[in-house]
Amino acid sequence: MKAEGAQPSAVKSHMVNTETVLEQLIGELEAAQDLAVEVETTGEKAMMANLVGIAISPTRGKAFYIPLGHQGLNQPPQLPLTQVIARLKPILENVSVGKIAYNGKHVMAVLAGCEVKVGNLNFDPLLAAYLLGEKSLGLKALAFNKLGTEIVTPAELTGTGKKQSSLSLLEVNRVADHACASVDIVWSLGESLETELRQQGLWQLFTEVEMSLIPV
Repeated sequence: MKAEGAQPSAVKSHMVNTETVLEQLIGELEAAQDLAVEVETTGEKAMMANLVGIAISPTRGKAFYIPLGHQGLNQPPQLPLTQVIARLKPILENVSVGKIAYNGKHVMAVLAGCEVKVGNLNFDPLLAAYLLGEKSLGLKALAFNKLGTEIVTPAELTGTGKKQSSLSLLEVNRVADHACASVDIVWSLGESLETELRQQGLWQLFTEVEMSLIPV
């Protein structure tokens, strides 16, 4: 059920499953000073989960989804993981490009499994919300409570219990819409939470101490 007063996330999403679109994405990422990134996996534990796809946004309101581990009939073509990682790795590791990610520790761990060491992760809405004393730290709750925006969770896509499926078995377009909405929302969350951190005198603690502990 949609929460009363919530607005659906509005983001222009692009599927990346051809070399042409991949190179378009790379061009936009290379021109960006900051980018938002999210990973979609078959489970919450990074070391045991398989990578299903990567969502990445070079600017607010625009996001790309790269399907990598979708299975089943009638799925669109997917680029080889090695090809995608080879193109993304220099950008994701570039410390001159700021990265923002919800649950950055998980994102970094998953990408580390692809031999990518994310450089300059400078904002994590999950950690910011925790430092601010928020009781509900899920991305869905933060999006609604802070921005009045409604987004879908992975569990809402896959179901629960005996009927639970895997993100890898769902239609690529459904996962892409979820992933792009999620990665786009972190831009607005970052702006909102940074304002609160500064107002409460917590910005220095957040940037110099808390964020630096994520790679540990």
